[in-house]
Amino acid sequence: MAEHDGHRERMRQRARETDMRGFQPHEVLEFLLMYAIPRRDVNPLAHKLIKHFGSLSGVLDARPEELMQVPGVGENAATLLSSLVSVFSVYQRDRWRKRPCLFSRKEAGEFCTALFSRQKVESIVIVCLDVHKAVLASEMLTQGTVSETPLYPREVVAYALRHQAHSVILAHNHPSGDTRPSMDDLRITLEIRDALRTMDITLEDHFIIAGSRFTSLWQTGALSEPAAVPLLAQEKQGRAAADDDAPDAQEEPRA
Repeated sequence: MAEHDGHRERMRQRARETDMRGFQPHEVLEFLLMYAIPRRDVNPLAHKLIKHFGSLSGVLDARPEELMQVPGVGENAATLLSSLVSVFSVYQRDRWRKRPCLFSRKEAGEFCTALFSRQKVESIVIVCLDVHKAVLASEMLTQGTVSETPLYPREVVAYALRHQAHSVILAHNHPSGDTRPSMDDLRITLEIRDALRTMDITLEDHFIIAGSRFTSLWQTGALSEPAAVPLLAQEKQGRAAADDDAPDAQEEPRA
């Protein structure tokens, strides 16, 4: 018991001194389990959980009943682990509760990322800003399947007008983990940008979120006409090439 106590104290001290920098995923999980299972070596259980769920994030995304299917995980440990993502989501909302001003792409991306906690299907969020870049309102507009969700420019314009927005930020998540924009992402973004322009509302950015990572379409240059046109042209050329490679249809025999 004294040996385990010494190990736990060293781990707590290391966490305090390093803010958990350098901790391996199983060590982070072991650190958490120490507070749910106080009188047992939890290192083997941490390894077992990560092996079972595939990753630390997989463990934290699991439901309590799924966690308790792993031998050694009781109700206390399952409740602690399964609640952490939700706790962080509450923390993020509380952090941003006082109408934040989103002056930078980094701040805007972090704000949007906090809105997608535990979203496992593709969803779309709109953020309305005033002339000083302060958040007027934010809302999840729509949800779809794991890989796609419908979005209509008229819905974005109507929401922006309802909140008297000077500018708008869009964000949607890719549950696949890939933050690269698809051609459909680009096309609908340009349609929304143009629809907002008719009402003198600026589309500031469109973020693609995957976990804690995000890509800004503005920073990629995709929101500017000179960048967007070649991208769309490339897709058309690709389709044309595919059509050229397709076998010619056989002519109907003449009578």
